[in-house]
Amino acid sequence: MDTKHKLALGVLAALLAAVPVTSLMHDRAEAADRKSLEQAALSIFQRDANRATAEWRSNEPPAGRVWNKAVASAAVSDVEKQGDRAKVWVDEYTTPYATDPSGKDSQPTAPYVASHLLLFEPAGDGWRLAEDLTESDSYDGWRAEARPPKG
Repeated sequence: MDTKHKLALGVLAALLAAVPVTSLMHDRAEAADRKSLEQAALSIFQRDANRATAEWRSNEPPAGRVWNKAVASAAVSDVEKQGDRAKVWVDEYTTPYATDPSGKDSQPTAPYVASHLLLFEPAGDGWRLAEDLTESDSYDGWRAEARPPKG
């Protein structure tokens, strides 16, 4: 085998070896973006849950209890990249906690669950909310279709 063929086979082998590595790096970057977007959504939901005017506070607490705090969580169900922006379908779970009148014995109550369509744009090392699309036509279209697959 001459040098040209050996070189060509070597280059081909290097390219074939690089494909799985590139794919793995792309998958890791997508997972990191997804996690970062989930954290950005969570900070929005937790900020809203902490407000004195939060919706969960407008309901009566369980008998003999008083409202204490709420803990929010977020689960991203789909991410659609639009240039450097990301359209994110995310589910919010906010669990209010109630205590006895003395402020002890904190217990979770029934969680609130809501779905949102949010548009994020890059901000420093993370993401910032560019627009809440939950009430938009694109969200209504998404709701009418089968929900995007998880994963």
